[in-house]
Amino acid sequence: MQKFTSLRLWSLIILVFMISHAATAQKTEIEPVSKLQKIIVFTDRALIVKDAVIAVKRGENIVRISGITPNLVDQSVQISLMGQSELAISEVTVEETFLKETEQPKMQKLQSELNNLNNQINDGTNQILTISSAIDFLKKVNPFPQNLKVTMAEMDAHAKYLEKSLTTNLERIAAIQIKIKKLVEEKSALENELAILKSDKNKSKSIIIHLISNADKTGIKIGYTYISTEAGWSSQYEARADFNTSKVDFNYFASIWQSTGEDWTDANVEISTARPFVYGNLPDLNAWYLDVYTPRQYMSKSKSAYEELSAPRAMMERAPAPAAENLLKETEIKEENTSFSFVLPRKVDIVSDGQPHRVSIAKSNADAKYTWFTIPKLVQNAFLKASMKNPFSFPLLSGPISVFFDQKLVGTASVNEVILPEGEMELSLGIDEGIKIERKLQKKYTDYAGVLRKETTVYFEYAIEITNGKSKEITLDLNDQFPLSRNEKIKVEMEAPKGGEATVDDEGKISWKITLAPGAKKSIPLKFSVTYPKDMRISGL
Repeated sequence: MQKFTSLRLWSLIILVFMISHAATAQKTEIEPVSKLQKIIVFTDRALIVKDAVIAVKRGENIVRISGITPNLVDQSVQISLMGQSELAISEVTVEETFLKETEQPKMQKLQSELNNLNNQINDGTNQILTISSAIDFLKKVNPFPQNLKVTMAEMDAHAKYLEKSLTTNLERIAAIQIKIKKLVEEKSALENELAILKSDKNKSKSIIIHLISNADKTGIKIGYTYISTEAGWSSQYEARADFNTSKVDFNYFASIWQSTGEDWTDANVEISTARPFVYGNLPDLNAWYLDVYTPRQYMSKSKSAYEELSAPRAMMERAPAPAAENLLKETEIKEENTSFSFVLPRKVDIVSDGQPHRVSIAKSNADAKYTWFTIPKLVQNAFLKASMKNPFSFPLLSGPISVFFDQKLVGTASVNEVILPEGEMELSLGIDEGIKIERKLQKKYTDYAGVLRKETTVYFEYAIEITNGKSKEITLDLNDQFPLSRNEKIKVEMEAPKGGEATVDDEGKISWKITLAPGAKKSIPLKFSVTYPKDMRISGL
């Protein structure tokens, strides 16, 4: 009896151990609700920062975070346990998921509605064909036999009957055509909606995290980040010039867009000039070979992925509405090792629609020097320009500038290259109608070669007349040019301007610095001659 009791006791111990081991080995599935904490937007992608609070069981726990954008870059996923030393991550994977089963009934409903519309359109088309056949029949049928005498009253009655029948049938056709047009519009809308449901936009990815815990715990906070493509930002500027104060007010904007499939709602956004995945390794010099030129076939060069993602987008701008208590807060500017970041002072909503959302980054003003410039050979107008330095503590990146002068939009310029802090830049402020420019050909004559001479000389004389119709003194950059000879037998001699009156560069460009008092006029001479052999035919004159 004692032996039997002992055996039962050992069996019970083994059973308890097996149950305990099975309970320990059982995996716990967890699907938490994530909260968006922060978005760092780069020029061609975005870093998404989220967290979730979970409860774990002792042993292995599988945390499945689903519904993530299909544009997630798998290698970019990072998981943080927020200082939980009792937990360990054994594995992290990314899975691609497809259309949710909950969407299937919606697709079936849309397809059923689409089939119904197609049937109605077909019925309407058949009705039009039937009525058209009836109209053709009425036109062809002659109710009066050839040997039957018909009175005018009978013919008139038949004509009225025919007119009434045709009118009625044509009205029916018009009504059916209007109905079909509406049905086609409804069909197009349903087809678009169905196409969206079937498209890749409804694909998603899931992050699966395997956690090992040594005890049951609640309130565990885990953080995770990932990079998504199909998002980015570009620079935009507003420059408001004030001639009276010699200042230019600068507004720096970021135009943010995203079509990741996830709406960024009430998000903390940071804009970065860094370019992840664009490595800055120093290139090597390859050998420089010379060989006989051999023509090769032309092949179009495809854009890189980065170039495609960075392509400009022409879209309407939409700025999110800020909270009233945050209106006075300014963007925080952070200088990093190789880039700059701009932390927006308020949360914003950026939906996944591919449309730009313009947000203000910084404001500043710069001292400007206003001058006028003209090239009357090309355009006989004086243009006003403002020269200044980059007033920000960070570089200006490439982007369009909306230029305002006297509170009016005068045009759109662009920053074509990076302008460093304190770097020089210029803005054209448009044509100044208060300055009159005229370039006139005063003389042109040819001295042909005589019996003894073997050369021909052509003389040119221009006058550039400038009138300052403004009430203030102006400084004008006047530009013109001399022709250049590419042949030693063709000689160009400059007579005016003479030395010291203007500068002439190696390309024959002439520059004058002219100061004119209010209402003053000035005439600038431009004279030169071209000499060449009498039997030579030259081009360019």
